Amino acid sequence: MNKLKIIFAGTAYFSAEHLKALINSSHNIILVISQPDLPSGRGQKIIFSPVKKISINNKIPIYQPKDLNDKCFQKKLLQLNADIMIVVSYGQIIPKKILTMFPKGCINVHASLLPRWRGATPIQSAILYGDKETGISIIKMNEKIDSGTIIHQIKCNISSEDTTYSLSLKLIKIGIQALFEVLEKIIKNKIVEKKQNQKNVILSKKIYKKDGLLNWNDKAKKLERLIRAFNPWPICYFIIENQLIKVWQAKLVPLEKKNFHIGEIISANDDGIQINTSYQILKIEKIQLSGKKIMDVKNILLSKKKLFKIGTII
Repeated sequence: MNKLKIIFAGTAYFSAEHLKALINSSHNIILVISQPDLPSGRGQKIIFSPVKKISINNKIPIYQPKDLNDKCFQKKLLQLNADIMIVVSYGQIIPKKILTMFPKGCINVHASLLPRWRGATPIQSAILYGDKETGISIIKMNEKIDSGTIIHQIKCNISSEDTTYSLSLKLIKIGIQALFEVLEKIIKNKIVEKKQNQKNVILSKKIYKKDGLLNWNDKAKKLERLIRAFNPWPICYFIIENQLIKVWQAKLVPLEKKNFHIGEIISANDDGIQINTSYQILKIEKIQLSGKKIMDVKNILLSKKKLFKIGTII
């Protein structure tokens, strides 16, 4: 057997890049499963997921079931006689009935060094908690979230400037590499499984838009990490004079100034907007006003300097 008949389950951009690589390989993608379409934005227009777009462009059949326990859906999967199911950032728990359906099993490409950061937001969590490294884990799936046996892991360094976007690109590259290594081992029946250490389990939490509100009572270091972790979604923000300001880039200024109020604007110039926090200063460098493009602070201040008046407490 040189190639596998694959059912692929995924939704997000991260999974779409893995799907692209599989389509361009010798393997045969016979079906794609993705989350149901959801309305998005102010107009609540239906937006196709990145995985669905690629499936349509490559004329691959796609299912978007609301309920994976549906018996008719499960019967259709079984009739396809696929060798293996590959899951990458799909977004739903897959029932045991489906996981045990394929001769070569069901594997998941997960963006962390399991058992650290199980769950939906492993990349964001690694940045937010100041991890120095993360990686890709490929596991043989069971009915519990990210708890299956590990069949391959590869590490990746996290830089002090990485955002979720930039770190995702690094992990996509090594994730694709790891996936093909695993598929080769599966074909040759050379897979070695390793149980996860249950004592080291750490769960990542689901992220909501409201979590992006910057709280100046936090330390500047935590806020800087939050800004990187929430880029490109949901994007951190603060409110000044009833205007919501999105923050795309900021840096930590390792100075403590107790003679200023928490949340007070200390300076606003071409170098950035400096805001006092509970410990040290956050310098905001790139922001976005409502309905406008992302801009360097120095360009915003040309017309909005009064909005960021020194001494203002946010």
